[in-house]
Amino acid sequence: MRRVIEDLVEKRKARQEELKSSLRGLAALMHGRGWLGKGEKKAQAGVARFEEALAAFVTAQDKEWDAYASNHATMVFKSLQWKIEKLEAEYSLLRTLLVHFAQLENKLSRLLESIAEKPSPEAVAELRQVREQLSPVQYADFEKRFRGRPEEIARRLAGYLPLFAANGEVLDIGCGRGEFMALLRDGGRRPVGLDLSDSMLEEARARDLPCVKADALEFLKNRAAASLDGVFSSQVIEHFEPDYLRRVVCECFRVLRPGAVLLLETINPLSLFAVSRIYFLDPTHQRPLHPEYMRYLLESSGFSAVEILFGPEPEAEKLLEADPAANQALPFNENVDRLNRLLFAPSEYAVKGQKPRQGEAGRP
Repeated sequence: MRRVIEDLVEKRKARQEELKSSLRGLAALMHGRGWLGKGEKKAQAGVARFEEALAAFVTAQDKEWDAYASNHATMVFKSLQWKIEKLEAEYSLLRTLLVHFAQLENKLSRLLESIAEKPSPEAVAELRQVREQLSPVQYADFEKRFRGRPEEIARRLAGYLPLFAANGEVLDIGCGRGEFMALLRDGGRRPVGLDLSDSMLEEARARDLPCVKADALEFLKNRAAASLDGVFSSQVIEHFEPDYLRRVVCECFRVLRPGAVLLLETINPLSLFAVSRIYFLDPTHQRPLHPEYMRYLLESSGFSAVEILFGPEPEAEKLLEADPAANQALPFNENVDRLNRLLFAPSEYAVKGQKPRQGEAGRP
C-alpha cells in the first residue's frame, strides 16, 4: 500500500513539474509576442502566485497521502507483530509440553511396570495424578505467555489494593501465581488464595503465599458467615457458568463482614480489541460478562455502592492519533478517533460492591 501511494505521489510531482514548465513557457511566449503590454509585471506576479498555490495544494495532498500510508503501515506492522508473538507462544508451549511429556512418559513407564508385577491401589492413584497434571501445565504455560509477566500483572492490579481494609483477611479467588496476594501481604493485609491449578499453586507457595486447591463455591460454603474482610478475583468469573457465578456472588455476600468489599475483574466485552484478541484467545472462557449485568448481579445479591471500574485503554494498540495542526486531514483524524473509541475501549473492568453496614440499605 505504501509503495503504491509513493508511486502516485511521484507521478503527481512529475505532472506538477510539467504544469510549471508549461506555465513558464506560456509566460515567455506572451512576453515575446508583446501580448501583456503594460500589465506584464502584474501578469508575472499572477503566474508566480498561481505556482505557489499549486505547490501548496500538492503539498497538502502529499500530507494526506502520508497520513493514510502511515496509518496503513502501522496497522500492518501491528498485525505482523501479533502473528510473531503467536508463533513465539506456540513454540514456547510446544517446548514446555515436550519436556513435560518426556518426564511423564518415564513416570508412566515405571508405573505400568509396577502394575504389571503387582497391581496396587497406590499405583492406580498415582496414574490418575499423572493424568491430572497434563491440563494444568498447559494452562500455566498459556497464562505465562499471554497474560503477562508477574511484575506486569502486579503493576496493573496495584490500583485495587486501597479498596481493601488494612489488616483485613482478603480472599483471592483464582489466585494463580499470587500476584495480588503478594500485594495484599506487602500492604499489611492477610491474604488467602485458592486455585485449581497445581502448577499455579506451586508458584504461589514458592513465594510463601498461603493458598489452597479448592473449588470457589465449595470453599465459600465452608466459611463462616461474616468472616472475611474482602473478596477479590481477577479474570476468573468469565470461566464460570451463569448459575455458578450467581451462587458464588451470593456466598461472597454471606461470608463478608459488613462494610467489606467484593471486587470482580473481568474482560470488557465493550472493547472489540479485548473480545477478539483476549477473550477468544482462551478456549476455557464461558461467555463475556456485560458491565451492566454484573452491576445488576451484585445489587440483586444485596451489595450496595456498586461501581464499574474500567481499566486503562490499550494506548499502544490504537491507530494514529488526531493531529489538530493537520487541518487538511481533519475528517480522517476524527474518524480515527471514533474508530479508536469503538475498537480500543479499556480491555478489562471490575465491578465493586460493598456489603452494607448495619442500618444501610441492602438487598433491593
